[in-house]
Amino acid sequence: MPVKLITIVFVLSALLTNMATAGQYPKAPGVRYDVGGYKLHMLCKGKGVPTVLIDTGLGDDSTAWFDIQNDMAKTTQTCVYDRAGYGWSDTGPQPRTSVRIANELELLVNKANLQGPFILVGHSFGGYNMRVFAANNPDNVSGIVLVDASHENQYEQLNIKLPQNYDRKRNIIILPKPSSDLLTAEQSMLKERAINAARTEISSLYQSALQVKHLEHLPDVPLVVISRGQSEWQGQKDGESREKIWVHLQQELWKLTPHSQHLFAFQSGHDIHLHQPDIITSAIVDMVSTSQVMH
Repeated sequence: MPVKLITIVFVLSALLTNMATAGQYPKAPGVRYDVGGYKLHMLCKGKGVPTVLIDTGLGDDSTAWFDIQNDMAKTTQTCVYDRAGYGWSDTGPQPRTSVRIANELELLVNKANLQGPFILVGHSFGGYNMRVFAANNPDNVSGIVLVDASHENQYEQLNIKLPQNYDRKRNIIILPKPSSDLLTAEQSMLKERAINAARTEISSLYQSALQVKHLEHLPDVPLVVISRGQSEWQGQKDGESREKIWVHLQQELWKLTPHSQHLFAFQSGHDIHLHQPDIITSAIVDMVSTSQVMH
């Protein structure tokens, strides 16, 4: 990385450490809504119902899903947002658990005057949050898409020791791989914010998992589980057995509702939205069509 870029990243990191709000640099592509003394950013595109709501995985802000959003906006209104601390959203109160995050999303949806029913899309940790949101709003959800989503029992079954400090150097199924591409100052700022936000969510992951374990049943709506087809433990001596456990956990997610489908993205690892986005878009489009017929 060039010295100039390292300096930019360092300066932005120092500034962001002391920033409680996302401010206006760079300019937000969407709208920032007050959800109780702090603002969350949401970008909506397209028209029609149902409305697709997307929640990202750990370490990803809304920009990681812009391509899928642009494709989906041709079909219906599609919204992607930044959880507190990510992207253009202010930092939020602690702890950063799935219950708190789902409650914030509900406030955000109301402030943005979004019309349901909603199709919920959750990637990785975002799957926890969307399951909580669905359980809290069963009458306003018409479908759920879980993209290589976290399972509430994964940490015990996979014997995962969560890192104390998230530095993007480690990828265990819940953390995205670091990028080696040179970044603009704007991209560097967003990624640094994502690192800081992910740290706060990781510190509450066990609590979030317990919250999901104690959920009531999901609403009886169509569910599509999209799982990776390539192992995240390649080269590790216990990698094959771990990946089998992961597939088993994904199959358990598939059983969450009576009307479910399980798809595999055979050309992708955990970041299916980046490496095989068409399988996600196709699943959502089919679910939109089903919802429109039913309503």
